[in-house]
Amino acid sequence: MDNKVPALITQNEWDSQTPLFAGRAMHRSLRGSRMLTVAGGEGHGVLYAPDGSPCADKAATFYLTTGRLPAEDLTCRAPAGQQQ
Repeated sequence: MDNKVPALITQNEWDSQTPLFAGRAMHRSLRGSRMLTVAGGEGHGVLYAPDGSPCADKAATFYLTTGRLPAEDLTCRAPAGQQQ
């Protein structure tokens, strides 16, 4: 798929509604996209959760405020209390 707008795909490693392989497949389908994976992250919501990943929030905020993608795919760690 040739997307005209840069896309940041965000994905928790342990998302029960969208498994990691599905997020990776979308990333491969959207040429020029970047993927932000939260290693050890659980659940469907990745961003701006009270117990979420500050690393993921920072990367997403940068994308949302500038429209620019990270230079490469990113992996952030889930906070210690959330990791599986």
